[in-house]
Amino acid sequence: MYTLERLQTIVQDRLGGDMSRLAELFQDREVFDLLKAKEQPADWYHFEHKTLDGEYLVETPSGFQVYQQDRGVRCSVRDFGTLQEAACTLFA
Repeated sequence: MYTLERLQTIVQDRLGGDMSRLAELFQDREVFDLLKAKEQPADWYHFEHKTLDGEYLVETPSGFQVYQQDRGVRCSVRDFGTLQEAACTLFA
């Protein structure tokens, strides 16, 4: 199951399907760690630095970073102080 499908299942199970409440899932690390642990190589979303193209949400020493990677080049890099802000930006 890919990340977006997995996230939609979690939203359905925990939030009654209300995507407008997505931020609630990222108040702590539980869902982030779950998505990170279940990540598939062919998925478009990544949660650790890799060489694959796609969208990334990775932890940094100062917080979290969201970026797009195309042909190994990072673009649209945005830094966030909290996981909640980064996740809402990535999955908005």
